Amino acid sequence: MPKVVISGYYGFHNSGDEAMLHAMLQALRDAVPGLEAVVLSKDPEYTSGEFGVRSVPRENPRLVLGVLADSDLLISGGGGLLQDVTGPKSIIYYLGIVALARILGKPVFLYAQGIGPVRTALGRALVKVVANRVSVITVRDQDSKEELTELGLTRLPVTVTADPVLGLEPHEIDTNKGLEILAGLGVSGGPLAGVSVRPWKSAGEGYKKVLAKAADDLTADGWQVALVPMHYPGDTEACREVASLMREKAFLIERRVDYNSLLSIAANLDLAVGMRLHFLIFSAIFGVPLVGVTYDPKVNRFLQSIGLPPGLRVDNLDYGELIARIRHVHENRVRISAGMKEKMAPLRVEAAKNALMVAELLRSARRLK
Repeated sequence: MPKVVISGYYGFHNSGDEAMLHAMLQALRDAVPGLEAVVLSKDPEYTSGEFGVRSVPRENPRLVLGVLADSDLLISGGGGLLQDVTGPKSIIYYLGIVALARILGKPVFLYAQGIGPVRTALGRALVKVVANRVSVITVRDQDSKEELTELGLTRLPVTVTADPVLGLEPHEIDTNKGLEILAGLGVSGGPLAGVSVRPWKSAGEGYKKVLAKAADDLTADGWQVALVPMHYPGDTEACREVASLMREKAFLIERRVDYNSLLSIAANLDLAVGMRLHFLIFSAIFGVPLVGVTYDPKVNRFLQSIGLPPGLRVDNLDYGELIARIRHVHENRVRISAGMKEKMAPLRVEAAKNALMVAELLRSARRLK
């Protein structure tokens, strides 16, 4: 049976990344019968129990070396692993795992990665050296492909696919779970806006005040507003701060909620305003009209892929612009939702290609043995 090791930002209880792993494993199991997957995780016990895989501590060199040595392939991804704007450790770690697999003679598949920004000289040099030595690269958007070219990738072609989560089918999500969570908060009747906030130190506190004021306006117009943290506890604190700045009442999810529940909550929204990429993706899966607040190029890349304008920048978020965008999106919600759904259909196909390409690489590797 084929054995793969999957490396990514797993076991940190970030709902976007856990949803990516769920979607990847679902697609890989469909494409590769009998697949055995081992996931490198910050919380192996959770990862193993939640996803039905073997999992080992991602920072235990002996165990990581052992599972790589026993594997047929390393999958690195998905997500924005190769960037250094949050510091150098991320890019060094993920490329270090790739380099270790190559030293062991294992093929490596960079899976639906979002590349960059890579700003440091060390990061740029590492990407150039290591990425030119992998077997297959897929990225989730055209800008990531161009970023790799600019970083010096010359040895192999790069295929643009889509974020793994976009491969999820809306009908597979239990929408009742989200309804139960929302009802438990006191949400009942009327249009519901979901607002997802994350901490972003370089933007100061001004963006939270702007989001709070816009949420107050929505509430005054008859909306209910739910503050939806995607990463516990960091996003929870940021959402709590927005709620404290509001005059009106908002519904705040204060406990850890898993990715399936957050998908279900997204299915019950009438409007989504958010910073986190996967909050916007979760909402788009169900055709919920979106307003993005951009802290990273990946947010605009996704919005562009579904035919929407760039998000409003978090570091100079303007109340007038935000409320005008929200009202425009709501007034044109039928047209916008239909356009998003039209764009999402081919992206779902592209997301599935990642696993099909893994299956082909495994077949090729077996033929060479």
